[in-house]
Amino acid sequence: MPNLQPKKQTTDIVVIGCGSGGGVIAKELSEAGLSVVVLESGKRFNPLLHYKTYEQNFEVTASEIFQPDNPQRDLYTCEGKWFGYNRVKGVGGSTLRYIGVVPRFHESDFRVRSEDGVSDDWPISYAELEPYYTKVEYELGVSGLDDTLANPFDPPRSKPYPTPPHEFNCASKAVKRGADKLGLHLTPAPLASPTRPWNGRPSCIECGGCMFGCFVTAKSSIDVTYVRKAEATGLVDIRTQSMAREITVRPDGKAHSVIYFDAGGNEQEICASAIVVAGNAVETPRLLLLSKSGLFPEGLANSSGLVGKYFTEHLALFCDGLFSERLDTWRGNPAGGIIQDFYETNKRNNFVRGWTIEVNNGGKWPLSVASKVNGWGKEHKVRMKEVFGYLVGLASIGEQLPDIRNQVTLDHDVKDHVGIPVPKLTNEPRENDRKMMKAILRSFKAVFEASGAREMWEPKMGASAHYLGTCRMGKNPDTSVVDPWCRTHDVPNLFIADSSVFVTGAAVNPALTIMALATRTAKGIIAGFKQGVL
Repeated sequence: MPNLQPKKQTTDIVVIGCGSGGGVIAKELSEAGLSVVVLESGKRFNPLLHYKTYEQNFEVTASEIFQPDNPQRDLYTCEGKWFGYNRVKGVGGSTLRYIGVVPRFHESDFRVRSEDGVSDDWPISYAELEPYYTKVEYELGVSGLDDTLANPFDPPRSKPYPTPPHEFNCASKAVKRGADKLGLHLTPAPLASPTRPWNGRPSCIECGGCMFGCFVTAKSSIDVTYVRKAEATGLVDIRTQSMAREITVRPDGKAHSVIYFDAGGNEQEICASAIVVAGNAVETPRLLLLSKSGLFPEGLANSSGLVGKYFTEHLALFCDGLFSERLDTWRGNPAGGIIQDFYETNKRNNFVRGWTIEVNNGGKWPLSVASKVNGWGKEHKVRMKEVFGYLVGLASIGEQLPDIRNQVTLDHDVKDHVGIPVPKLTNEPRENDRKMMKAILRSFKAVFEASGAREMWEPKMGASAHYLGTCRMGKNPDTSVVDPWCRTHDVPNLFIADSSVFVTGAAVNPALTIMALATRTAKGIIAGFKQGVL
């Protein structure tokens, strides 16, 4: 292993990770006049150079864009047959590949224990987070509906959405027929892709390639929104392909420095007055568990023993319905309408909490559809003519209840490209999860039948790529890792700004909530510097 460089570097803040949390933190702190070094283990992508969804063969090449250069770089091990770990490393994090569905949590999501007698309540309320939701939506230029046809299940808002909603594509129009028959509410999904020019970026052109990167920079990924503003301050230094391996502490228990591998594979050390970890709900607990010391023998900030515990995913089921009418579902934005009638606990069910249905038409292009169609030669061609342009996809965002048995630990038998133990993931659906998944499938069947689908294809369990809850927030240091401002209980100048702080996962995509929490955390850090405690 290369020797540690003898010269130490210093900055006000080190941020580890440049995704939904880290990018927001960097922008907010630098605009307050603080110097920030961001360590990002991935590389920086150039939209015009790397996102070639405008090319005819993009289906062949686009999926390779975000793959690691070294297969050893992103290794992990897994217990549990159903679980898959999909993520993107790079400046922008998972927002590089997200479709941009950005709903808010509902009010009940912050008080699950009080409402339904399971899990725990958050130490903050929706009302406390609402101003930060609004601020983030206006940074991103979120599109959404605010008139009388708006989602009746939306939580209260202090301001309308910044830009109007996207028009329903043909798939969503077909599903809306069925939803209306069933008395359900299909409304436009709030999307981080403005329908009008916003903050110097163009409006969405509805090309449908969101998950492979947006070459026109209309999609509000972190790299073209928060990172641009952060770097414009001149106070932010983003170091790509720089992987943190340890956070060191001083004798008084405060965080002192980050030791990391730079792009050349050399070990470096950088000291800071405060450190923010924003890796994600897998990489953040991994780093804390790797950062053992005499003061923290079980891992940094882990006196509760809960670092890595309560690992949560969303219950993501995907199902296609085949229609008789040609809908050209490969056209337009891959995200359409959402149905949230099943969101809250229904006392008639034998389980608690609920789910959101999304009309999801990502991947309805020729090669993707061809891979789902049986037959060979002429038989396959005939079937493709019946299927291509006629398939509509539904997806669920179901709330998995936190369970202490689901966790992220270290696998000391498997090492990555720099010799560090990889994360070991354990996540199994428990009884409540299994019952909910059966109900989700029944809701899919009802919606497809009411919408006029002539076939409902075999549903598949997939990965939502929403990883949550491994460094949970709370007021009690014995039962949580961070306080309500996302500062670790054990280390007063160490903060966490990603989805690992989630107490519960709700039934919506987490990106907007990560950004809102990070904005709030940044406010607390700035106050700490002003008060002289950081």
